[in-house]
Amino acid sequence: MIKWIIYFLLAYTALFAGVWLHEIGHSLFNYKFGCKDHWIHVQVKPYIFFSTPGPVNIDKYQALTPVKRTISAYGGIISNLFWSIISGAVIAVVKPENPYLLFFLWMFLTIHLSEIVSYLLIGSIYLVSDMEIIINEYPGLRIPNLISGLLLTAVYLFTLLHIPSSFQWFIILWNIITIVSMCGGRIVFSLLHKKA
Repeated sequence: MIKWIIYFLLAYTALFAGVWLHEIGHSLFNYKFGCKDHWIHVQVKPYIFFSTPGPVNIDKYQALTPVKRTISAYGGIISNLFWSIISGAVIAVVKPENPYLLFFLWMFLTIHLSEIVSYLLIGSIYLVSDMEIIINEYPGLRIPNLISGLLLTAVYLFTLLHIPSSFQWFIILWNIITIVSMCGGRIVFSLLHKKA
């Protein structure tokens, strides 16, 4: 029982870190483009929903060129891709023997992949959040995003199938809940944002 409580806490930590790093990805570009005073300041609450790279100076952001707004919108996915490669490399090269460290790394890897898939694949089908910003700027990117999403979904499923069996079902279940929650949360966030 203690083991599963530790797994739950590590899974939450990996999820929070994944969302935080996603927002940092946006924030770094917003900072570079002069829309933020501090790149490290992002809004990620303990309940994770409605996280943003804010505070962002909206007037300066709106004044950016379409290319810079698009790069900023891709910033979160770029960060997720970077951290999934790093965590995958650590698993493959270091091959940690500590079961909790190994669990965390697999969870961290799959959370980043799930975020990428939820944006590029699902977010390209039903436009919300970052994908809506990108497609509003460059409609022609919808199909390349969808194709990239399909390819990364194959990588994601391959990864899920290679998780150690001792905690595979837990990570898969956590990822399913995460994807459903992230996509649902983005839809609600976008609808609320449009009304505001």
